[in-house]
Amino acid sequence: MSGQSTSQTNLAPQRSHLSVSSQAQTTLINDRDPRDGFDYQDQGPSQTPSKKRGGEPVSGAASQLSTDPNNAVNFQQLVEKLDADLYERETKGTRARYPDRDHVSIRGPALSTVSGTPSRLSSSSSTSRRHDRRRRNDKLISTTPSRAADRTKSRRVALNWRKERVDGIQRIILTANVSPVDPRLEPHNSVTWQHSNFEDIKLLDLETLVTRLTDFGLQDSEVGLTKRLLKRVRLVSERAFVGGSFLTPTAIRYDMLNDSRYGADKCCAFLNFPFFAVRKAQKKAAFVKGDSRHPTRTLLQSRYRLNETVDRDSSQCIRMLDARSLRSCIKAPEAETTHLSRRKVDELIYVPQMWALVMGRDHMVTAGPISDQALQGSTLDLRDHAAIDAAQRCTLVRISFMNRGVPEEITYPLEQCASWFGLLNKHQQIRSALRQGKEETAPKDYPLQIGEHILSDRTWASVQRSTDGEILKLWMETPKPPRVTVNNADNLSGSEAGQASEGEDESLAEARRTSKVTSAGFSTMDRVPIVKAFLTWRVVDDFGEIDDRSVDEQPKHFLNAIYETLPATCAQEVSVSGAQVATSGRNSRSGRNPRPKISVTGKTRRDIGDLGWERSQGKPEISIEQKVYWASSRLLAYFVPAEHDKASAPIQVFWGILYELLESHVSYLRRLLDTLDEINDWAETLHLGVHFQRPIKERGHRTEYQDANSESAILQASMVDALGAIYNMLVEAIHVARLGNNSNNDQELTLGKRVAHYGREACRLLETARNQLITEATVTASGESVSPVVTPEAILIMTLERLACGIFGTGSVDVINILEECLEQLALRVEKHSSRRLLQKLNAFEEEVDIVNEVLSQQIKVLSAFRDCLDPTKFKRPTTARKMRFEFEKQGIERILIHIREQQRHCTELRERAKVLAVQNVQLVETLADDNSRAIFVFTFITVLFLPLSFVAGFFGMNLAGIADTKSKVKHFWYIALPLTGGILVLCAVFVAWGESIWFAVADLPRYCKRLVHGREKKKRK
Repeated sequence: MSGQSTSQTNLAPQRSHLSVSSQAQTTLINDRDPRDGFDYQDQGPSQTPSKKRGGEPVSGAASQLSTDPNNAVNFQQLVEKLDADLYERETKGTRARYPDRDHVSIRGPALSTVSGTPSRLSSSSSTSRRHDRRRRNDKLISTTPSRAADRTKSRRVALNWRKERVDGIQRIILTANVSPVDPRLEPHNSVTWQHSNFEDIKLLDLETLVTRLTDFGLQDSEVGLTKRLLKRVRLVSERAFVGGSFLTPTAIRYDMLNDSRYGADKCCAFLNFPFFAVRKAQKKAAFVKGDSRHPTRTLLQSRYRLNETVDRDSSQCIRMLDARSLRSCIKAPEAETTHLSRRKVDELIYVPQMWALVMGRDHMVTAGPISDQALQGSTLDLRDHAAIDAAQRCTLVRISFMNRGVPEEITYPLEQCASWFGLLNKHQQIRSALRQGKEETAPKDYPLQIGEHILSDRTWASVQRSTDGEILKLWMETPKPPRVTVNNADNLSGSEAGQASEGEDESLAEARRTSKVTSAGFSTMDRVPIVKAFLTWRVVDDFGEIDDRSVDEQPKHFLNAIYETLPATCAQEVSVSGAQVATSGRNSRSGRNPRPKISVTGKTRRDIGDLGWERSQGKPEISIEQKVYWASSRLLAYFVPAEHDKASAPIQVFWGILYELLESHVSYLRRLLDTLDEINDWAETLHLGVHFQRPIKERGHRTEYQDANSESAILQASMVDALGAIYNMLVEAIHVARLGNNSNNDQELTLGKRVAHYGREACRLLETARNQLITEATVTASGESVSPVVTPEAILIMTLERLACGIFGTGSVDVINILEECLEQLALRVEKHSSRRLLQKLNAFEEEVDIVNEVLSQQIKVLSAFRDCLDPTKFKRPTTARKMRFEFEKQGIERILIHIREQQRHCTELRERAKVLAVQNVQLVETLADDNSRAIFVFTFITVLFLPLSFVAGFFGMNLAGIADTKSKVKHFWYIALPLTGGILVLCAVFVAWGESIWFAVADLPRYCKRLVHGREKKKRK
């Protein structure tokens, strides 16, 4: 920077590819300070003039021109392809950088762990690169303090998460590995989280932690970007106070763009979040003003940074409480609150800060005066495991795709994609995020494939079984974007537009080449597994409550509801044993169905079997009746379990209609069979969509699987309506069969249209059910801050939610409740012992409430800035994953903001009540002063009345002559009384004139002695 020529000042300033949030109050364009760590050597070609021998300066190419008349033509050729605004464009995003492994890993599923597929990046090469980076950083680490490693815990948090309810509290369970660096781990398979417990942290310690993350896959470019960000934080936010330094609460994000096809954009964000902590008062270390260390500040010190508040801290309002009142404001384990059994409270309210860094997609660093266990709290449970299983089964699904010529990827837990509908749900989410504006594309334009094999519902289970690694990598084909032309290009010339389009084609071709994997071993599922019939699926209301009826009762209720609306009655019911029981039919509901009712003889499946429609071994040909019988049996099995009551009226009507249709040999059976096959296809689609194979046990290297339904197998109303349409279709078909030869063509055509209508209605309803079941596969509940997979931002939001509740050990404390208890104590004192000194207590309480409100405002500021940092609209090139995750992150931050704003409203109420108590105290003091003044007046009047009498009686009552061995006379009394009285009068006058100065001088004497001692200690250190 210092070597730049002064002649470059006439150039237009270049915009940096590094951006900060509005909280920084300055931008990199207008604030080019040499202390912020940026390299501003980007002013374009040097314009330093060169000199001729004659001393006249000429510049660049002009120095090579002579008086040749062809020079004008040569100059025109030189500048022919240059634009007028060439020097006004950004250059930093176009500079070449060392390629990282990150970008190589997202070029499609080339690293697929399907059996027999080699990996493009071997573990040995990645391990050697990590060791090389570690050796390059050894010198830097050796020059920094090593205390960071002693108080740091590093984890690799798995991307899967689940919820559990413990003691009525919903907890999010995360799994982490605490083992050292493992070369078998691929990048982006976990989130690396480092937490350091520092009482007096420094920004240099944070840089050391970032450097050590290179052993966990952090790229050198991300390390450099993060260090520049920390330098910016030091410049913008670091402030000095009497006990060291502190950071003003803020949230800043830096981006680094990379236009190369072999590079990837980088991003990092920093925030420091203040929170409340109640802990035992501790003796603070003596740091000089402006020291690089950031000690924990008390509640008063967080406001008064230039004055010591040690003496005032000892009289915080929390000291007015007893142990019982303080314990009522704390939610912590019993072992951590046993010391509160004593009567005196030694705790104080502190305002520490937690620093957090989010780097890239899967690295995170947190630091602050809080333990690792306390940071988790009661809503987050991080369970550590000491080792990593190298032969673990597939747990993640990674979908790679091209977004406008840039390769991207999104990872999901296998539990959410195990079923076909679950995979389609994630497919639809990605497709919706990729759509630009009002562009409409069909899902078929985004096929999912692994290698050359396009996935389907019948091969998805086999693909999962064939994967022997942790991640199953899929490729999603995206429609080819339109070529950019000169007409629709944005600030691009024709040559640049052509180059951009050509670059996109090459990126897409390379990504498709790297996704070539073998599809050997993928088998197609021939038999549709019916784990549960439709009517036995879970019934869940709109509030998530599950109906707890038995499997036998649930189908019965739905079948009876359908049966009551049918225009048919069961003339006689047939029991399972074959005995016929006459029935009078059911009571029809008037006005429910205007169609005429028909009577159907109840039958069972055994009765139809007696007709011989079941295929025999000796008959190679299959009749149309047999096909209708099998199609109907399969259709009923999809909806009703086989063990359902066979003597129920709806089942008897179904088999009765089918018995009559097959016995009459109607010509309409062919079209009926086509309709039944189409309905069966849709029913098969639903069963295949919710089906997955659950691993139950392992025998050596072989895993056994069991057919199961996913959690999204929820009974939809359209599925019940589809069964009703099937029943109505069969009733209309029996009308056609009974007409026979007595019907005219028009009547038969009308009834045939009704049959076709109900058939189409059943297919349409099942298609609607398919779409609804895909939506049900979302899994993640609304309002959760965790996206489908664990991300550094999600972990950070959960920790911020924990800190917003206050810290007491590993539990939580409500500072607002503490202030309310203090206000109750003050109210009792005002009522019983009002005084002017109590007014000072009330003023101190109002001051503490104001400070608490300020800290809450700082929390809101940091959270709002952090939300803006995550907002994809604030990115120049947001990724699809960032767009999809922001909705979850926004919900989590909004939930914290609602809690903090509620606490701010409580602070306002406390401040108003404190003002009312102050007014009441003043009024009571004035009333008491009036009463005292009357009593003093009476006492003074009586004293003045008897003073002359007392003096006369005392003076003349002195009998000095009667005292033995004394020669004193009356004059001796005046010799003593007058000087003594005069001295007392002079002393009173001195106190009246200079009493206040004398009082403050005496009170400041201990502080003067402390400053004197500290000054001598500083001299000794120097």
